[in-house]
Amino acid sequence: MKVLLASIPATGHFNPLLVVANILKKAGHETAFYTSTMFRDKVEAAGSRFFPMPHEADQGVQDTIAGFLKRNIYAPGLEEQSNGFRGGFVDPMLAQFRGLQELLQEFPADLIVHETCFTGVFPFLLGPRSARPVIAFLGVLPLPLNRADGAPWGPGLIPTNDPEKLKEYAEIAREFREKKDLPLKEAADRLLAELGLPALPGRIFESAALLSDIVLQPCVPSFEFPLREPAKKVHYIGALLPQGAGDVPSGLKDARKAGKKIVLVSQGTVANNDLGKLLAPAIRGLGDREDFLVLATTGGKPIESIPCTLTPNTVASQYLNFGQILPDVDVLVAFGSYGTVTQALSLGVPMVVVGRGEDKPEVGARVTTTGCGIYLATDTPSSEQVREAVDQILTKPEYRVNADKLRRELAAHNPEKELATLLEVLVDDQQVLVG
Repeated sequence: MKVLLASIPATGHFNPLLVVANILKKAGHETAFYTSTMFRDKVEAAGSRFFPMPHEADQGVQDTIAGFLKRNIYAPGLEEQSNGFRGGFVDPMLAQFRGLQELLQEFPADLIVHETCFTGVFPFLLGPRSARPVIAFLGVLPLPLNRADGAPWGPGLIPTNDPEKLKEYAEIAREFREKKDLPLKEAADRLLAELGLPALPGRIFESAALLSDIVLQPCVPSFEFPLREPAKKVHYIGALLPQGAGDVPSGLKDARKAGKKIVLVSQGTVANNDLGKLLAPAIRGLGDREDFLVLATTGGKPIESIPCTLTPNTVASQYLNFGQILPDVDVLVAFGSYGTVTQALSLGVPMVVVGRGEDKPEVGARVTTTGCGIYLATDTPSSEQVREAVDQILTKPEYRVNADKLRRELAAHNPEKELATLLEVLVDDQQVLVG
């Protein structure tokens, strides 16, 4: 079958789709990408065709995201979140869609796989079923469906059955709905109305999942929260692990043999606009520990961007090969992106995660609830906070025990087989139904 994979211009959204493309190519399917020009080389190196998004949906979105991060050292308020989400996810929808229409003439896909935040599929999903390919939703963020306890998606609230907490969550949900979710939905609905299409059935990301033919969530049920309604189309497929790329420090194995504790520190590829948020505090907090080896990655930024002196026990690199390094890591310290966390858990690595923007509180809540790590609810932890959290992970074995429990649950899945089979069966069934 012909498969088109669609992503906004953000590395953490694109990378999981690249894993999916490699799985489907291995299964004998033809793949193509519709995404940012900054990913062209990666796409073509992986043997997939590349179709660029229109400039306004590519560079325009990159500029919006960069400006949003530059303005917000700390987590923005709900109105500002709504404005940022609108500029990054809603406003590009029609440009994404029109480019998608054009490229499907050249590449008549049987299946479109889109990540959580790619809204260009909405006009297809709300239009005639016979006029579109099968469409699959790939979750690159925590599952955005309605929770059983009524908590909104975003603030990272811990699941509860307590009556007083439920009242509190209902009030928080009302505020999120009025100040963030409803303005975003109304903006999207206005664009859809220009095409003569109905309104979305729910919140932006929720609608992306509800309307798609299948939801593929790259984790396991115990890492997600109970839902208000059963979601039959949701399939947990285990962690999607990227092919290794980046450096492997030469002294890693020697440090492990010497009994040193290995701490991996990462700010990711989006929240790394200021490496003084996490990398510098971590290096300062752990730098005097002769029994530690600290591996710091800048996510592509120059090493000189780290605003502190590198200590003798620290090795810094622009990119590290997580696939080869994580098996030796004792503690991950990172901005809590979904992909990084699930990759670490696939190897049973406990963690300290930080961050108040994007999906970080939701990931942090899941880390806290499952007991696989510690969530520091800040964008700028102090050196003392990082040091104390790392020491707590290392001295209390339950963190690694809980991380290993998730590792075993993830290991019970075969993402390559499950993903390919689910999509092949879905396309075959839909072709029979539409035909």
